[in-house]
Amino acid sequence: MKSNQKGFTLMELMIVLVIIGILAAAFAAVGGSMFGKTKDRAAQAQLQSLAVMLHAYRSIEGEYPDDRLPKGVTTNRFNSHSEALYLALFHPEYSGERPAQDWLVNTDGDESTSNLTVLQTRELFEIGDEWGNPIVYFESLHYSDKTGATVQAGEDEYYEEQQVSPVSHERTGSFYEPNGFQLVSAGSDGLFETEDDLYSFETDS
Repeated sequence: MKSNQKGFTLMELMIVLVIIGILAAAFAAVGGSMFGKTKDRAAQAQLQSLAVMLHAYRSIEGEYPDDRLPKGVTTNRFNSHSEALYLALFHPEYSGERPAQDWLVNTDGDESTSNLTVLQTRELFEIGDEWGNPIVYFESLHYSDKTGATVQAGEDEYYEEQQVSPVSHERTGSFYEPNGFQLVSAGSDGLFETEDDLYSFETDS
C-alpha cells in the first residue's frame, strides 16, 4: 500500500534554509545590539562607581588624586593618567574604598621600580573599563595641559597609541566638571574621541 505522504522537494528545503538563515541573522543582530547596550550600561555604572570613590577620596585626603605620576616612578609614556589614579587609590596609607581588582589592566605592560601599592606586585596597572581599556582620568587643575594623555587602547586587545584630551563644551569651549575631574572610557570600539565614548559626567551629546 502506497503512502500518501510526500517528502520536501529540493526547492522547499532551500526556502526553509533561507528562512532559517534570515531568522538567525536577525536574532544575531538583535542579540548583539542588546549585549552591546548591556555592556554600555555596565561601563557607565562602573564610571559612576569610580566617581563616587573619587569624591570619597577628596573627603578623606582633602583633594582629588593627582593625575600625574609621582616623581621617581620609572615608566614609559603611556597610560600615566590612569596609572596615577591606580597608585592613589591603592596607596598603602589610603583608608578609603578601592576599585575591584578585576578592574585592573596593564595595556602597556610596564612596571614601577618598586611596589608602591597594597598589592604584592610592581606592575603599574590602570583601572580598565568593560572592554579592558584604560579609563582616562583628568584632574581639573591640569585640564589646560597641552599634552593631554597618551594611551595604549584598542578593540579586542589590539592596542594602539592614542591621544586623549579633557572634554570641553562644543559651543562654549569650557571644560566639563571645571572644579572636579573627568573619567573617560573609549567605549566598545576602543577608540577615544569617537561617538561611543562614555563619561562620568553629563554632556550635551
